[in-house]
Amino acid sequence: MNTTLTALPGVRVGHATHLDRLTGCTAVLFDEPASVALKAYGGGAGGFNTGGLHAGSTDYRMHGIFVSGGSSTGLMAGASILDAMRDDGVGFRSGPDGSVVNPSVTGAAIYDLGMSVAPFDADYGREAYANATTDPVASGNVGAGTGASVGKFLWLDGGASVGAMKGGVGSARVNLGGGIIVAAMSVVNAVGNIVLPDGSILAGNRSEDGGFSTYDQVSDIVTRSLSNTTITVVGINVDLGGKEHYEKLAHLATHGQVRAINPVHTSADGDSLFVFSTGTLRSPLNANGQYFKEGPTDVHLQVDLLGYAAAQAVQESIYDACRSAADVELAAAYGGVVPATRG
Repeated sequence: MNTTLTALPGVRVGHATHLDRLTGCTAVLFDEPASVALKAYGGGAGGFNTGGLHAGSTDYRMHGIFVSGGSSTGLMAGASILDAMRDDGVGFRSGPDGSVVNPSVTGAAIYDLGMSVAPFDADYGREAYANATTDPVASGNVGAGTGASVGKFLWLDGGASVGAMKGGVGSARVNLGGGIIVAAMSVVNAVGNIVLPDGSILAGNRSEDGGFSTYDQVSDIVTRSLSNTTITVVGINVDLGGKEHYEKLAHLATHGQVRAINPVHTSADGDSLFVFSTGTLRSPLNANGQYFKEGPTDVHLQVDLLGYAAAQAVQESIYDACRSAADVELAAAYGGVVPATRG
């Protein structure tokens, strides 16, 4: 079974992967414009064309979402994706005989390891667009996760070396039955450690004694790294009927980030979560839904159920990102390597 965003009919995902530059881009594309909402709780959040994604905004639909490396310069990938879409005639039409093509794309960027290697190239967006497919989404050191890492609140060697481990792209899906699809893709580049449900650390800030550092130790040591972000894209196929409901779903889905990352949503993170819906399924609850609804309709119950499932998918997608990643060499890293949990 496809456990990634492309399990949703009409959704394609493409990666541009540049291991030599430790950066890349990932594009999520829709055959039909989709409703999109956003919640960003990181203190350093920034994005591309995100102003209309909040409750109270008109539901102008999007043709795609991208995540890139390159920090603010990575947002240039959005423009190259728009250019590629216009070349292909993808977008809303206006002008004489519909000759003016106006696609709509949103996205966000992470500050990745590539920022210490080479400048980000805006054409990575076009490359990710060209590589988009309905195949299951690849995980690990691919696309926007190529240069992602986790556990960066304490440096080693007296502050000379990065103690991080490798993050990346990860995916997961939760099944609710009734034809409902809830899937998540995360680009994991957190300042914090990745924590399993039992409290153990899957990947994070290495310590010189061979174990892990925890954020408690920061109380008397100043961190040097202020450039971290986990960006998640959640996809559903249920029509929730309004921007406020998608935004509430996005809020609930961020609980998956909270469960898997410690610390999370800090001032040093740009943590964000996009939700999109293909809107092909309406009123998916069975007759028992009437006994649990809040108010005159069951849409709030749908949001709660989908949000709970989305949080589970987000949590598992973060674990998948770290488990699927591979070691990369980096001169500034402790021991010259940013290691992955699988070695």
